[in-house]
Amino acid sequence: MKKHLIRVGKYLLLALILLLFLLPVIYMLANSVMSSSEITDAYTTSSEHFARFHLIPDNFSLEQYYQVFLRRPQFLNLFWNSLLITVPIVAIQSLVSFFAAFAFTKLKFPLRDTLFFLFIILLILPSWVTMVPNYMMIQRLGLLDTIWALILPSSFTAFGVCLLRQYMRYVPDETIEAAQLDGASAFKILFRIVLPQIKGGVAALMILTFIDNWNMVEQVIIYISDENKYPLSVALSSYASTDPGIIFACGVIFMIPPLLLYLYHSKEFKNAKV
Repeated sequence: MKKHLIRVGKYLLLALILLLFLLPVIYMLANSVMSSSEITDAYTTSSEHFARFHLIPDNFSLEQYYQVFLRRPQFLNLFWNSLLITVPIVAIQSLVSFFAAFAFTKLKFPLRDTLFFLFIILLILPSWVTMVPNYMMIQRLGLLDTIWALILPSSFTAFGVCLLRQYMRYVPDETIEAAQLDGASAFKILFRIVLPQIKGGVAALMILTFIDNWNMVEQVIIYISDENKYPLSVALSSYASTDPGIIFACGVIFMIPPLLLYLYHSKEFKNAKV
């Protein structure tokens, strides 16, 4: 009886924690299907009236989505800007991290461990420390106010190299040596032998990189002056106080790509080793 009560208590605690994590998502979904007048009434503040917690819609309405998809196309343009910025960053960073991690793990060359130690130092530096040097280099290259000002600095990070290096440590050296004896080329060894064994690590890196750059705000404000080139993440922060109803709908749309990416790679995490 005592064990049964303990088990029930654990399940209730886990359910409470899950609810706390899901509450912001549920709140956003619920508010995205409210009418604009209902949103305005709920979130209008004054000296005598405060914003109230409104979770259950009085009347179900898709007005906010109608505005986003048909009446105010600028938000969809910002959404495509986000994809145009984030997808190349994920592709370049994953590829560069894959090659660098293989070099640091399986190849022997002078000062290998020293260089990797420098990578660890770069890993602990906050991103805003390098914003001024990045700005100066981007300015000299003439890339300010272009999407390359956002893509290039974010495509090379120490985190991806360190993460994939941990996965590559579990790839047997004997397998690589056997492939070399059979005459396999370097690219065949990398993409036919090594990559299938670390798919979980690559998937994790892609998801974390996507989420990190999908939510990019500070770099955009510093490197881009043309608001038409902004990603949706900046719009969500700037329009939140003036048009909350639209922002709730945009927030739902904004979280779909990372969710789909996670669901697509979820099976690869089951057999992953770190």
